[in-house]
Amino acid sequence: MSEQKSQSGEYWDKHVVSWEASTYYTDKNMPKPNLWDRFSTLFRGSSLYDRMTFALDLLGPYLAGLTVLDVGCASGRFADLLLAAGATRVIGVDISEDIIKIANERRLAGPNKDRLEFFAADLAQPGINLPKVDLVTSLGVIEYFDHKDMMTFLGSLNAKYFFHDFPDVARTTNWLLWWMRKVYIRVNKCPGVYLYKRDEFTGMVKQAGFEGDVWYERRSIFHYVSNLPRDAGQMSK
Repeated sequence: MSEQKSQSGEYWDKHVVSWEASTYYTDKNMPKPNLWDRFSTLFRGSSLYDRMTFALDLLGPYLAGLTVLDVGCASGRFADLLLAAGATRVIGVDISEDIIKIANERRLAGPNKDRLEFFAADLAQPGINLPKVDLVTSLGVIEYFDHKDMMTFLGSLNAKYFFHDFPDVARTTNWLLWWMRKVYIRVNKCPGVYLYKRDEFTGMVKQAGFEGDVWYERRSIFHYVSNLPRDAGQMSK
């Protein structure tokens, strides 16, 4: 991994362990989160557990036999769920060596250690050689890439299909939650959050070479974007 990280990479390298511990707060084996992350849990509650559940509901018909690259894998909990839902193999990548160490400890202690792999890399940096996979997934990742970093990220992916959660500009209409998030971002010195319009993001993935119809779907408060065929039976590797 390059010694010089992107701005978003520097932020998450320092912050992801605390964020993961607060987000998935029922996991008592994680290190204790910092004060701000513990505070944010009061408002976030179990919502990001729900985000994984909705994502798996959409992905379930496609996963059998697939090798998946999970971007922003953190401690590997979504990777585990992808395997349980039918994926053959899951490779996880995250910016933080510390969180990857935790992911590998969990992998070695679990029943699927030979079907999982985790490594650290900053995907906002050019020249990253990623493994060839069938599908790329990410939850809570793409909103931290500005346009330049997003194109670098999309261009580095070595897969035919993608599936990301997509926090679009509609999120700003909930002024209270958006204001609270802006305070959190400022206090924690996050470089920025970039909420794209749907047609804008579709143009970006097309420019990066992804084919097929790009579709968006809302489940509860969460939005997702993918180019998987609407009919799972028409999927080709």
